[in-house]
Amino acid sequence: MGPIVIKAGRVYDGVADRALEHAYVVVDGTTITAVGPQAELAGSTERFAQVLDLGAGATVLPGLINMHTHMSFSSGDSIFDDHQRESYETKLIRAVTNVQAALHTGVTTVRDCGTLNGIAFAVRAAVESGTMLGPRIIASGEGITTTGGHLWFCGVEADSDVEVRRAVRAQVKAGADFIKVFATGGGSTPGTNAFAAQYSEAEMCALTEEARRLDKRVASHAHGTPGVLTSIAARVTTIEHCSFFRPSGTQYEPEHGRRIADAGIYVCPTVFQGRGKLLVQNPDLPWAAEFRQGQTERFAVIRCLVDQGIQLVSGSDAGVNFNEFTDYPGDLILTVEGVDLSPVYVLKSATSMAAEALGRSDLGVIAPGKAADLLAVQGNPLQDIRALNAPMLVVSRGRIVLGGQ
Repeated sequence: MGPIVIKAGRVYDGVADRALEHAYVVVDGTTITAVGPQAELAGSTERFAQVLDLGAGATVLPGLINMHTHMSFSSGDSIFDDHQRESYETKLIRAVTNVQAALHTGVTTVRDCGTLNGIAFAVRAAVESGTMLGPRIIASGEGITTTGGHLWFCGVEADSDVEVRRAVRAQVKAGADFIKVFATGGGSTPGTNAFAAQYSEAEMCALTEEARRLDKRVASHAHGTPGVLTSIAARVTTIEHCSFFRPSGTQYEPEHGRRIADAGIYVCPTVFQGRGKLLVQNPDLPWAAEFRQGQTERFAVIRCLVDQGIQLVSGSDAGVNFNEFTDYPGDLILTVEGVDLSPVYVLKSATSMAAEALGRSDLGVIAPGKAADLLAVQGNPLQDIRALNAPMLVVSRGRIVLGGQ
């Protein structure tokens, strides 16, 4: 098939603060080859194999990047129990259905932050080879954790400088695109402590030093402030969650934010609807007040991070706490409305800024030579982020997977 031209009322490139009006995008194979105002076409559309005119009300933007997912997880509140009782085959099937569901919402890239190696790398290979349709998968495989530490059941256990270096090497050998480390415990793993650091600063620095030697980026799960601090000291690429939890409650200190900004570390705060969806139908659940208070504190921390110049990248922790892979557009809407960020900022966090954090300059931007991963929606998401709920067209690696009729 020859080149395809897509015409729309707006094309947003993922970088600028405004969209190009009455614009077009040309896709040839797996690559974007041209972008510009429709006046440039001047009736020469016969040279294209297909012309898709989405209308004046549509906006084309880069395909969304979800920076934090667990593709085989059950999306419930008992991840540990589900993982232990379910067969390997069940986990594999769920991973396939999860990423395919995400693609049809406009998510053209997922970064998977902790899944059994055999599943994560097999699904990634199947997508890359064309065996199955799915978003691009950037996968860590099994995360590195302490013995009995967070997500030990799908991780590599390592307990010293020497062992964490060996674990990094083993994961790179297995095929990891990046290294995931658990700097603190977490709520979904019984017996762990989300407030305390799992690794010393020296151990974290050994891990990131080995990862850099092998040209791999590092994502660090950190809820408690001690784990945030060891992550900063080790100069990880992204801090996941970055919750600043202490036993007494959430406590944000601007000095910590300044250190994150100075180190050039991205933060993926994992805003998601999750349990909040349950309160829509039943607002009087016993944990409702505590949840709402915690969410308010969480949003305030995220706002402080942005105000201090820290670059956010969006990821939803899909697969955990009732957060489905189909929820990501709604998670971005919640980020805008809950944290009080501009739609443009949040769109960048899920496109060009996310691509920067991945080290993938070919993704997250609409420009000649970039990957042909596109999402078109009805409306203008730069003004009303809720337009993400109305996808009209999804293009993945140059292939139309939704719309286009």
